[in-house]
Amino acid sequence: MSSSSSHSQLSLMTLSEEKAHHGELIDRISDLPCNVIDGILEHLNIQELVCTSLLSRNWRYVWHTVPKLRFCEDFFFRFDDLDDPGPEINRIITDVLFQHNGPIYEFTLEIPLDSNFLISTEYLNKWILFLSRRGIKKLDLSNYGTLSDKIPSHVFSCQELTHFWFSGFNLSVHPNFCGLKSLLVLYLANNTYEFGALETLTYGCPLLKMLTVEILQDIKSICLEKAKNLTDLRIMVNHESVSGLIKSLPKIQRLTLVTYVFDKTFYADIIPPSQLISLKYLKLEGVNLAERGELLYIVSVLKSASNLVELVIESYSDNCELEPYQLEGLECNSCCFSQLQTVKIKVGSDNFKHAMSLMRFILANSSSLKTLAFKVHFGKDLDPVVLLSISRDLLLMERASQRARIEFTYRE
Repeated sequence: MSSSSSHSQLSLMTLSEEKAHHGELIDRISDLPCNVIDGILEHLNIQELVCTSLLSRNWRYVWHTVPKLRFCEDFFFRFDDLDDPGPEINRIITDVLFQHNGPIYEFTLEIPLDSNFLISTEYLNKWILFLSRRGIKKLDLSNYGTLSDKIPSHVFSCQELTHFWFSGFNLSVHPNFCGLKSLLVLYLANNTYEFGALETLTYGCPLLKMLTVEILQDIKSICLEKAKNLTDLRIMVNHESVSGLIKSLPKIQRLTLVTYVFDKTFYADIIPPSQLISLKYLKLEGVNLAERGELLYIVSVLKSASNLVELVIESYSDNCELEPYQLEGLECNSCCFSQLQTVKIKVGSDNFKHAMSLMRFILANSSSLKTLAFKVHFGKDLDPVVLLSISRDLLLMERASQRARIEFTYRE
């Protein structure tokens, strides 16, 4: 139980169980403002929420109208002692939903990584159909048990959906899919995708602003050109074959690229710099700064994205055999870096020399830079001489911006 949930439940029980002089319970909860009561209830998990029916007679059916229901992992683990908890879990979730009397705006279902907790497709479809008729706006379906299940088809009937997170499913979209016309945020992680399903889904979401996609399989290409309102994109790559992954993009302003396939996947293979001209924020996580191509990719993005304000780089590569590539000789138009104000770079102890080369280049060509934050994880191999050397080199680097401030930190 989370601390916030425990505190909320404790507050309710304390208010309801205070005794008067004659030994009777005083119902102080019902006198609270409605917005305070709603705020308390929204922080309770499903077990705590149902238990509020025991507080007093007036509270017997209050939970029936709470618009936010969460069946998280702690709910499932309460049935750990059963040999086959599936039927009991299916029955309880069904009962909770069908006893609910009001709209349900938010619904969370987190199925743990345990074969005992598998939810049948029949029940899942039934629940989603029920939610589609109750005005569901935020839906989180996280299936950590198996990747074989197809996403419930009734999801596409939730026309008031604005935020949708789902993971652990196979995404297929029916040819007659009419779209999710209200969807603003879409999070897709740990899924598999049938051919063309991802594009079909995004095409049907004309208001989509934020998209997160994790790539687990060999996908030839993804075209997001028709997602005209998409401004925030996060791509997580967990597969080696991603050459030419993003074929076309709208004018996105925020981009996060994450790769878990170290030393085998390069960002230039995912999105070419020419598609990033409207960027204001860029985060590259898992970049290999020891690779000349990766450094040149970052420089190319800086040149293309003339409106870039913030750059974040996190490098986990331990390839320290290669000498740092010198970037100073590259031709650079000073106007290309004129908007860049914040740079954050985090590296391991074996890779800091390559990061220093990049920082030297950025400092010398960023006329509006305000902060460059450099963090090195040295672990237990902390060498005071090395720290002093890094600090001295940073201070001596040429700066195009007189306001540029360097923050150097390390973690033992």
